[in-house]
Order: sequence, then structure tokens, then C-alpha cells
Amino acid sequence: MLDFKKSEVNTLTEKEALLWVFEQEMVSKIYGFCRAKLNTVEDAEDLSQDICLEVLQAIHAGKQIENLNAFVWSVSNHMFFNWLRKKKHGTTAYLSELVASEENVEQEYMLREQRNLLRRELSLMSGNYRRAVVMHYFENMSCEEIGHALGKSSGTVKWWLHDAREAIEKGMNTMREYGEKSYRPGKLSLSCTGNPGGNLEPMVCAQRKSSQNILLAAYNRPLTVTELCEELGISAPYMEDEVEYLVKNQLMVEISKGKYQTDFVILPGNNPTPANKIYAAVFPAYYEKLMAFLESKKEILTGNRFNTAGFTWERLLWVYIHILSDMAVNTYRYENNVSVKYEDIPMRPNGGKWIALGFEGGYGLDEKLKWEIYHVYDGPVHKTDKAFAQGFFHIWSGVDSSVFFDTPDEVFALCREIIRGKADIEALNEEEKYLFSVALEKKLFVKTESGFRQNYYYVDRAERTAIEGLAREFYHTVSPLIGQAWKIVLGEYLPSVPKHLHWQMGNFLSNQLNHFVTCSLQIADREGVLSEPDDANREWLSLFASE
Repeated sequence: MLDFKKSEVNTLTEKEALLWVFEQEMVSKIYGFCRAKLNTVEDAEDLSQDICLEVLQAIHAGKQIENLNAFVWSVSNHMFFNWLRKKKHGTTAYLSELVASEENVEQEYMLREQRNLLRRELSLMSGNYRRAVVMHYFENMSCEEIGHALGKSSGTVKWWLHDAREAIEKGMNTMREYGEKSYRPGKLSLSCTGNPGGNLEPMVCAQRKSSQNILLAAYNRPLTVTELCEELGISAPYMEDEVEYLVKNQLMVEISKGKYQTDFVILPGNNPTPANKIYAAVFPAYYEKLMAFLESKKEILTGNRFNTAGFTWERLLWVYIHILSDMAVNTYRYENNVSVKYEDIPMRPNGGKWIALGFEGGYGLDEKLKWEIYHVYDGPVHKTDKAFAQGFFHIWSGVDSSVFFDTPDEVFALCREIIRGKADIEALNEEEKYLFSVALEKKLFVKTESGFRQNYYYVDRAERTAIEGLAREFYHTVSPLIGQAWKIVLGEYLPSVPKHLHWQMGNFLSNQLNHFVTCSLQIADREGVLSEPDDANREWLSLFASE
């Protein structure tokens, strides 16, 4: 094997360059050609070795090869014909239906292969070129009739047909190879920041595997419809429809004439590396500063004004570690213009105002990605309709954020009024009784021997403002550490985010700073300063709700 970097190819001799291209680009195509023609892996390997040897001998002999792809294609067909002649009395080594005509094996094969190649090239040809060829050669329409049907002049149609014939001729002499996504499709899950559209765009826009893999294939560089067809193994008529849909819904953009690229950030679905790097670089320094600050405010934060549920300090720390860290991180985002402000998020076609985010591989967490390596699950998440509530949910406790969003806003609103003394549990009307039954089912309140007890953290607006002030005070002591973590995140992801998406990447890359919450909670749990989760409270340990 020749060991050259791609940038060094221009310095090679003609023979060395041919050998480099052959090894890098043609060997896998030759095996794919043989595997498609022959019934067994063993025969495909034998024939591919014979073809490779023939090509290598030609290169080393100094044969003038202007188009290596076409030369390899010619040699592959020639060697396959020879294989057919040698094996034509057998039934297992090759396509057995070709055996019937012993006198004309090669001619029959050539005719069938030409038809298949023509169909292949037509399936990959995009737009009006394909329509013009089909209408002219298959439907016997004149150039004038085609022009009338497509709303173009006959001269334009003749131009399309000329270019199409050249493309077909070139393509039929090319050893094409479908991409990995044609047989091993990836998985893409969509989320967003801002407000989704009326039909939950963008999340509903890439539910099919075809849409997901188009977006994955065209993420790092723009691709034409033909290139997407080859990568996914999908014919152009269907590919055009998918691409048009994705462009219409603003998940793709036409970068230049006929070239399309994904228009939102895609991150790996499961990547614990940033959390581990942040932990190694800024902990335990951050945790020590956080706990020292909370200890200095303990008397205030355990008082009735801020502790309406009467929780112990160990139970309150589930909330205070979460909320102070989250508020400090948000302050860093705001002061350093890390994220796109809401007013600058684009309006979308169906009434939404969002920036999309993709997770390659989906949201699913590998069983190994547990609490012990500080993996953020799904928080923090927010409700801001009838009750302001923010939750941070922990994978290790068996809880996910669906319990948060499945709880109607009206339930939080009723709980708030009960906590504030403006609603009496014993005097609820029928509708309120139903809502309170949901609160009991969701364990926002629990029934004890002494009556119903509030089971989550809540403060009024003035107290929330006071806590925000404490968080800002805390932020000034830890902002250098948050900045250090942000540099780690950028170093991890920036090289993989296309430049045209850099303006929006902060909205999602900054979510990696949520590791300040999970890392701190992990240490606190390990050191025994947090209350023990149990079946009565694990859903809402870190819920912070306010007016």
C-alpha cells in the first residue's frame, strides 16, 4: 500500500498517482462490482483479486491510462466475461440465468448490462434532464412537444438532451458505488430552541429514514441530488421530492445552483467526553466554591421565606445546587453572547420561531452512560405558561422529563395557589378536585398522617428575584471556571460544525455547560450531603417552581 496524504498526491509521478487513486478509490468498488455479479463471497473475492492484479499489471507496465475509472470498469467487465465463459456449465458461481445461451453469453450479458446501466443513469439524473430523455426516447415526443409540456423552448430541450446524452455516456463508463447510507442508514432525532411551528416543526420534519439520512449526508458539505442518490441508493424522482420538502421546511438550504446542505447543527447523541473533560479541568474547584457559597447563605435559604415546603437542608440542596449553577451558566451565556437571542431567532414558514438541533444516533442513552460519568439527561426544562417551573431530571433515578410535560400547567397553577394559601384543599370545586388528584398522582403533593404535604420547591416572584441576585453574586466568583469549560466544549465540537452554522451553534453547545449541575450533584451525592431519593420524591428532587 502507498502511504500518502491526499495533499501530497500532486507531487507523485504519474504511476504513483495512479496507484494511489486505485488503492484509495477503486479497490472497494471492484469488490462491490464482483459481489453484485456473483452469488458467493468466495467467488467475489477471487474475481476481485484477478481484476486488481490485471489493473496493477497494466499500471506497472506503464500503460497510458487517461481515465482510471473507465479503465477499471472495462477491465472488470472483460474479466467477468472470461469468468462466465469458464463457468458457463456451472450453476452456483455466477448469475445462473445467463447460462441458457452458450453461444452468446457475452452478447446477452452486454445487452442486459447496457439496459441496466441506462436505467441506473436515468434514475440518478435529476430534474428536467431526466424528464426530457424519458419524454423524447420513451414516449416519442418531439422537442417542440416537450418544450410545450415543460414550458421551455425547443432549443432548451435540445440542450438538455445533448447534455443528458453526454452524462449518460460518461456515467455508463463509470464504476459507481452507492454510499454507506444505502445499506446502513443512520438515525437522527430533532429538537429545537425557541417556539416550534404549528405542526411541531421542526421535530416532525425528519421522521422518515430517508429524510434523516439526507440531512446526515449533506451536513459537512453540500451535495447535489445525484450525489445524494448515490449515497442513499434512492432514485432521483424520489430524492427530489424529499429535498424539496426539507428545503421548504428550512432544514436544508440551496448553497449554490443544485447543491444542498443541512442548515442546522447536528451533534453526537451520546458523548460523555466533554463532561469528563470539564470535570477534570474545573472540579473540585467549582464544587468547593459552590458549596462554600451555599453554606454562607444557609440561614437565609432554610428560612420560611425561601423554604415553603419545610424541607431539610439536605433536601434543599437538590434544588439550590441545580438552580444556582444553572443561573450562573445562563449569566455566562448572556454576558458573552454565546447564544442567539430570542428576538434574533428566525421566523419559520408555519408560524414557528426556532433553531433546529439534531442528535445523530438519537436521544437514546447507552446503558453505560449513567450518573457516574456525569451525563446530562434532559434538563433543565421549563414550563412558563400558567406556572413558572424548571426541572432538572436525573437518569440514574429512573425519571425522565415526560412526567414534567405530561403534567398540565393548570395543575402547577392550582398547587401554587394552595401553597400561597389562596386555595383551600378542603373547599375545592369539582374541576379543582380533579386537578388536585393529578397533583397527587404526579406526587407534587403527598398525603401524610397529618394531612397533605407540598413535595417540591416553590417560591414567589420576589423570592425568585432574590435567588437570581444570589446567583449573580455567585457567578462573579466562578465565571473564570465557566469560561474555561466553554473553551473545552468549543474545542470538542467546533471542528465538526460547518462554518455556515457557527452563528447558531452556541444555543446547543452551551447546553454542555449543564454539566456544572450534574457534576456538582454527583459529587454532593457521593459525599453524602444530599437527602436519599425515594419513591415519594425522586420525580421532583431538583424542581424549582416560582410565580
